[in-house]
Amino acid sequence: MNLSLGAANRPERLWLLASALALLGVLAWLAFTVLSMHRGASARLADIEPRHARIAGLLQSNDRLAKSAQTLKADLSQYIYPADGDPGQIGNQALQKVRDIAAAREMRITSSQVAAAREEHGFERIGLTLRVEGEWPQLQSLLGELARQRPAIYINAVQIGGQGGYVEGRPFTVWAQFDLYALKERGP
Repeated sequence: MNLSLGAANRPERLWLLASALALLGVLAWLAFTVLSMHRGASARLADIEPRHARIAGLLQSNDRLAKSAQTLKADLSQYIYPADGDPGQIGNQALQKVRDIAAAREMRITSSQVAAAREEHGFERIGLTLRVEGEWPQLQSLLGELARQRPAIYINAVQIGGQGGYVEGRPFTVWAQFDLYALKERGP
């Protein structure tokens, strides 16, 4: 009996057994690592799949998106000035447009000014001030025409006052102080 135990405990066999156990441990660790990587990749794929489907849907409707973007840009150009213009020049053009409208209605322009552009909600806001004098129907006509301007000229505030007094049969003379602004797209 001693002989069979001695043969089983030989160093070569112990080394082979230790190597086999180490190899099995490495294989088990590799299998566990591959399994956990597979689970992680499956979870990522499950997370990405809905996003991929949305992107694929967007790519399929690329023509509609391009058409919508063009329509939006055209609509936006009715309300704001393009990004490539100089804010000072745009302010002067807008103010000149308002001055021309007032002059066409035979109103006297007593003062006008363009303020420096400032950023507001992703746009550049160009302030305009204008003071006019004239008769009440002329002022009403001026206000109506300002509302129809494209690109839009926005009215922030208007102060209106009378000059002299009301005399029956004579036109009522008023003055108006306009606080206006125009919007410009912010450049890149």
